[in-house]
This record gives sequence, C-alpha cells and structure tokens, in this order.
Amino acid sequence: MKKFKIINFLLLMLLCLIGKNIFASTSDFTVSPVISENQVGGNSGYFNLLMKSGMEQNVSFNLSNTTSHSITIEMSFSRSTTNGNGLAVYDSTKGKKDRSLKYNIENYVKLSQKEVTLSAHSQVTVNSTVTMPAENFNGVLAGGFSFKEKGAGHQASTSKGVSITNDYRYIIALVIQQNTIKVPPKLNLNEVKASQINSRNVIEANLQNVAPAYLQNINVMAIVKGITHSELKYNFENSEMKMAPNSNFNLAIPVSIQGNINNQTSKALQPGKYHLSMTVYGGKSAEGRYQITVNGQTVKYEYKWNFERNFEITGEKASKLNRSDPTVHYKEPINWLMIIGIALIIIIVLLIFLIFIFKRKKDDHKQNDE
Repeated sequence: MKKFKIINFLLLMLLCLIGKNIFASTSDFTVSPVISENQVGGNSGYFNLLMKSGMEQNVSFNLSNTTSHSITIEMSFSRSTTNGNGLAVYDSTKGKKDRSLKYNIENYVKLSQKEVTLSAHSQVTVNSTVTMPAENFNGVLAGGFSFKEKGAGHQASTSKGVSITNDYRYIIALVIQQNTIKVPPKLNLNEVKASQINSRNVIEANLQNVAPAYLQNINVMAIVKGITHSELKYNFENSEMKMAPNSNFNLAIPVSIQGNINNQTSKALQPGKYHLSMTVYGGKSAEGRYQITVNGQTVKYEYKWNFERNFEITGEKASKLNRSDPTVHYKEPINWLMIIGIALIIIIVLLIFLIFIFKRKKDDHKQNDE
C-alpha cells in the first residue's frame, strides 16, 4: 500500500508585519510565543527580533495540553525556504541550502529539548536559545519552530490502496535582524529545462532570491514559445507567490494537463529549441513604480524584473518525459535516419554478395572453358 502524507501546515505567516495565531481545532494542544521587549512591530504571532551582533537571548513558548490524557510534543527548527508552489515555508526536512545563503539561521538556534511530555490539561513553558552572528549585516535571517504531537498522524481515508494521513503541526516563525534598514530583494533566473511535477510534463525555470529579504506579493507572467516548432506556445500566470530570503525554487510552467484529466490527453513534449520570456513583479505598494491590472484591479508594485532565455530540449529528454507522463498517448517517433542507414547497409551487403556470386560463377565458367 502506498502511503502519501499530506502535511497540513498551520502557518503563522512570517512576512514582515503580517502574522496571526492559527490553531487547529483537531489538534490536542496549543502553542503560543512569549513575545520579548526587543520585538519589532508588536505581537503579531511570531518572533521578529531586533538583536545586536553577537547577542544571545532565550525565546519561550507556552504549550498547553487540551486533552484528558498525556501527550508528547516533538520540537524542531528549520530555516525558511521557498517551495515549488512559490510559498515561504518552514519544513523540518533538510533541503539543499541556496548558494547565496551566508548565515544559516539553523546554526544560530539551539533547542533546549527535542520533545516534551505534558500531562492531561497541563501547561509548560519551553525555551530556545537564539544567537545573532558576530558580523554586522543588513537584512534578515528567518526560520521557524515546529511543534507536532508525537505519533499523532490521523488517517483520513483509505481508497483504492491509497492511505491519506493528516499530520497537524504548529509553526512559530522567527525573524532576526541587527537593524531595520530595508534591503531590496534581488531576483535571478537560473536554469530553464524540461522536467515533470507529479508525473506531468512541465518547463521548470529556477528563480533565486539572493537577498537577505523576503520577496512578497510576487506576480509572475511567463510565455514559452517554440523556436524549432514555432506553433508551440505555453503560458503561465500567478499573482500570489512569496519567496523566503536567500532561497530558490523551480517555477513550473505546465506543458501537460494538470490534475484530473477527465479522459483528456496531452500533446507530447516536442524536442527542439525554445525561448522563455518572463516578467516578475514584487512588493505591493501604493507608492510602487510599476502599475498593472490584476483580476480587474489596478495594482502597484515596488519591483520588476524581465528575463529572456533560450533553452533546448533534446530528443532523448522529450522521449523519456513523454513515456512517463500518463496524460500523453505517446508513440516513439520514427527514426528515418536510422532506417535509411540500415537500408543502405543491407543494400551494400546484398551488392557485395551479388558481386561475389557473379565473380564466382564467372570463375567457374572460365575454368569449365579451359
């Protein structure tokens, strides 16, 4: 039986000046941060701390058991990253660090314990030590504390051999900074290539925020056009994305039908040369320099980037992806060059054989005449 775990993160948004306490009604415990005096922006449900270089301080959480039995809470901490949906997340899995990340906040946060047991209807305060890097820098370091009941996965449904498990956890975000100087985000476009998401063909464009600052309210408009096959065109738009500081993610531009195909089929991915044109806006602001219309409303943004990139999809890559995409009824293309080559080899072999037979008969005839 294949098991897919759907992680239902109860996020306390870690975007500047945005954050609210969110509690799951199905959870057996609650958690809330104890806000300290050096908090920036008041109590917004997460830690946003102004700290001097080399400074060390404790941050505390109040955990409450709302049940009539004892429970054990597992705790962890992870840096902020950007997932494939273009959202800033705080996952306990250790993904690859972005090469622009100078200070990994995971190295500056120490948990007092990795788990704590609470008796029925009890409350406990747990602590963690946060240290600011000794070097001076502008911008923010960001991560999140994760709290999860040990062994508390709840099976939601089982159908056709697939078991779905809901895993509830709280995320308390942590932002630390040495000053409140605003650092603008900086966006790069890295590799563009053909790939797959959930066994569906896509064009992946890797976007990288190399600044120690959040890039909020991202609005992406992308067009992929075929150069080799000029009739091919793929469009993508998303106006609700966010990127964590010093992070990257693969923006997926769909080529195949996504989700439920309803007996539809996708066109096979074609090998050849392509061109990507992408415009990215970020940071909504009433004083923004860049004005566009989003869902019928006028929106202004502080930042704008334009990217142009040529890339190529090889025949081998296209064939591999098409074979594994269930929405594509794919037949391997006829390799006429190989067929012609084989035919020529057969013709040459036949000619050599005929010449040999003809020469042999001629020699036999000559011997008979003698």
